[in-house]
Amino acid sequence: MRVLLVLEASGGGAGRHVADLASGLAQRGLEVHLAYSPLRLSEPFRSSLPRLRAAGVRLLEVPMRRKPHPSDLEALRTLLGYARREGPFHLVHGHSSKGGALARLLGLLLRVPVLYTPHGVVTLSPFLKPSERLLYGLAERLLAPLTSLAIAVSPWEAEALKALGYRRVEVVPNGVGVTPPSEEERQRAREALGLGPGERAVGFVGRLDLQKDPLLALEAFARLSEKLPEARLLVVGDGPLRKAVEERAQALGLSGKARLLGEREARPLLPALEALLLTSAYEGLPYVLLEAFAFEVPVVSAPTPGLGPWLKAEGLALVAESPEPEALAQALEGVLREPSLASKLAERGRAWSREWGLEGMVERTLRLYRFLQTSHRPSA
Repeated sequence: MRVLLVLEASGGGAGRHVADLASGLAQRGLEVHLAYSPLRLSEPFRSSLPRLRAAGVRLLEVPMRRKPHPSDLEALRTLLGYARREGPFHLVHGHSSKGGALARLLGLLLRVPVLYTPHGVVTLSPFLKPSERLLYGLAERLLAPLTSLAIAVSPWEAEALKALGYRRVEVVPNGVGVTPPSEEERQRAREALGLGPGERAVGFVGRLDLQKDPLLALEAFARLSEKLPEARLLVVGDGPLRKAVEERAQALGLSGKARLLGEREARPLLPALEALLLTSAYEGLPYVLLEAFAFEVPVVSAPTPGLGPWLKAEGLALVAESPEPEALAQALEGVLREPSLASKLAERGRAWSREWGLEGMVERTLRLYRFLQTSHRPSA
């Protein structure tokens, strides 16, 4: 089977997912072509490119802009020319908004099935202006009929896609291929971060923006620190709220207790954590959560729409009763003070990770590819 993946936004979970998927499909004998944009090339996707080439994935740079732009026509022309030279392709799989839009137009021109994985349904954002919500919703509704199959990473994203007019939606959660660290590895992670004896690390990992709400994490930690002075907050990420986070941490008297580590790979520090704190206003199924499950790190979460109720129902996190700092602090305190609760959450997360790991994600996606390949009948 010959497939073409199209990706514009290589940052965050989208880039990691596409790199893992492309590599896994190539290992299973598929001829995988990946068109990506060099304009917003981000880690860890950038570092994965040599690995993908070594795995036999054929790479194509296509400049694509995040927002609608006249250059989109040139990008589509480049993709079409490539597909006609290197094809025929059995299907096209677009990732995120721009990659998904170009993939569906390309599929229409090639008359092949098209899959679309949004990696975050934009209309779930509570921060959209009414005009933006109308525009994005209209775009999705216009593109939905051109989509053979939409893949959501969570049940609540699937419901959002169905509400936008997608007729067939399947849920395939992201997966990670890591194993729990040993006690020695956990200690080395603590030492690398300069954590002293008795200090207890809580982690916040994510872009410093309105969606991830790092200011709420700071407020919750400040209240936790009053009860557990040995607690430390490690903030991994960068973004437009960085200055506000720095100023608020100082105002709350958290100097020395809250450390801003900047944008870096979070995986090496996860073994040092005794809890991961999620304060997002809206979410899909973020990779840091899946890595916390795999590393047996207990998770405390705000009652984020979709994610919060799911975590609670599955027993995968201690979900605060409200998105208020005091409620989150109380939940964090419960995990840090009750070893049996922390152990139960860690064990449940690890069990989920074994069931829904990286290999499972690739296999589930491949089954959908094969179904579309066998059910598709080319137009005359």
